[in-house]
Amino acid sequence: MSLEPPSQQPPTKSNNNTFVHKLFNTVLDDQYQHLIAWNYTGASFIVCNIVEFSRDVLPKHFKHNNFSSFVRQLNMYGFHKVNKSPRGHRTLAENQIWEFSHPKFMRDRHDLLDEIKRKALESDNMRRDTNDMGSHLSMMQMAQSDMMQQLGRLQEGFDQIIRELAETKQRQNTQQEMMKTMMQFLSERQGVHCKLLK
Repeated sequence: MSLEPPSQQPPTKSNNNTFVHKLFNTVLDDQYQHLIAWNYTGASFIVCNIVEFSRDVLPKHFKHNNFSSFVRQLNMYGFHKVNKSPRGHRTLAENQIWEFSHPKFMRDRHDLLDEIKRKALESDNMRRDTNDMGSHLSMMQMAQSDMMQQLGRLQEGFDQIIRELAETKQRQNTQQEMMKTMMQFLSERQGVHCKLLK
């Protein structure tokens, strides 16, 4: 291994692990730093807003827009998802942010990329269904969180309408009572006036 400091230039692609080199170049792409970037230590990378990432970044670098396929490829090369919160306790914001790490995938260390090997085909086949299910489950949890927030907003709107209806009914009752009192008062005055005329 060379003792010279690693070059800052993006790496060339390798026939053995083209995906890893594409991934490294993707993380370096200045145009999409708001969607994919190194974490502050440079030991992992973060994907933000998977909807925009799948729409804008994946087609440019990986020729598809399937986030589950992207995650499956990461798993094939030994990348691991970094979970900040236990499943079921993740916020909507956390569901939009995915962080991945590999001990040989680090900022400014493209000299290590060729050491990242694809797992054996049999282990890929054994894990594929599990990985797909995990990715789909996470995406379903994100969709569920979105739905729960929308339901919460709808419930707030419904409660507001109920309160306004109750207030309107109360005002209507008050007005009816006032009208009844006025009518009774006028009726009594009219009766007194008639008696005086007699």
